[in-house]
Amino acid sequence: MSKAVTDKTPVNNVSILRLDQSDDTFSSMSVSIFFNRAPIIIVLSMVIALLPGCEDSKPVRIGFIGELTTRAAGLATSGRDGFLLAIEEINANGGINGQQVEGLVADSRMHKETALQAIHKLAEGQVSAIIGPMTSQTAVSIVPTINSLKIPLISPTVSTNELSGIDDYFFRVYYTNTQAAQLLSRHLIDQEKPLHIAAIYDLSNSAYTEDWVEDFQDMFEKHTGSKVTRIPFDIRSNTLYLDLATRAVEANPDGILLLANAVDTAMICQQLTKLRAEATRYATGWSYSDDLIQFGGRSVEGLTIIQSAVLQDPSPAMRKFVNRYEKRFRTTPNFPAMHAYDATRMTLAVIQHGTDPEAIRQHLLDMESFRGLQSDLSVDRFGELKHPSLHLARISNGQFINAD
Repeated sequence: MSKAVTDKTPVNNVSILRLDQSDDTFSSMSVSIFFNRAPIIIVLSMVIALLPGCEDSKPVRIGFIGELTTRAAGLATSGRDGFLLAIEEINANGGINGQQVEGLVADSRMHKETALQAIHKLAEGQVSAIIGPMTSQTAVSIVPTINSLKIPLISPTVSTNELSGIDDYFFRVYYTNTQAAQLLSRHLIDQEKPLHIAAIYDLSNSAYTEDWVEDFQDMFEKHTGSKVTRIPFDIRSNTLYLDLATRAVEANPDGILLLANAVDTAMICQQLTKLRAEATRYATGWSYSDDLIQFGGRSVEGLTIIQSAVLQDPSPAMRKFVNRYEKRFRTTPNFPAMHAYDATRMTLAVIQHGTDPEAIRQHLLDMESFRGLQSDLSVDRFGELKHPSLHLARISNGQFINAD
């Protein structure tokens, strides 16, 4: 028998089906009363009502997949909330061609087999497209299956180069590792002196981190005398932050580059501060969130970080999004929430032309532009964002400020 799935996220104006990995079923949480004590008979009856056979009332379904129960869960939960907000807004305005939109949310747990199982369950749920995943490692694992199922996959935050230049069903509304590595490399080379950078990077998301470091090192070391020392670790093993910080300090670098999630980046910075490391610190988009400042405190002051969103943007569209998000989720949105919101809205705009996945893929490729919160979104023939937004920020007095 199926069992109700508990979730702390309130759900209003949208029927959310969440994959319960424990018994391989979909459980429904259609209104906010279905929190922790959802009456199982009501949940089951709602699932039955949504099964094939009621074609006249069948909703438009899109999926979301993210790493919701890992150390890097902040990235995925923010993405999920941006996804939900976009669905709720379109449903409040009548849905798509009179049909309500239903979101199916699946947790990949940053585990390959779990992610593949989730993709198949979303496919069985007859989704027209899937938003996600939020990490490169998961994307590399599932894209071959996505291609065989022929379901468009639109990622808000995946940047690995491994999926670039391929004519397939993978799309992204985010920059690539090459573009980010170029930005930081140029910033450092502009200092007009050879530099030594120690790169500390987490192999649990190796499709992102190894790719990123490889590109950065190739570009940076072309500047005469510059050098990169690699310090890999895997947070899935018994990694000690102090050991990582000690290795970095002993390398005697001019700068330290951190490629890890927000919490781990903050913990490493704390240890670097305890060791009185004087090297300038840099981080990538993976750690760009309020958690970095919350957990890092004074140890992350002065940290330069790559960003893809300006959350302080005073434009009416951005202020409206921030206000709605804060009212809905009682927290401030960050970049994955913004990109997932954009990716979902772009996908829903395409679905207005039809729910066939193959047609959706073609419409995404043909779309000249879609107005996102901060830029026009359009992709090339490989599903790559043509003009990604990319900036440098710095943490000052507990705030992200522009550092370009």
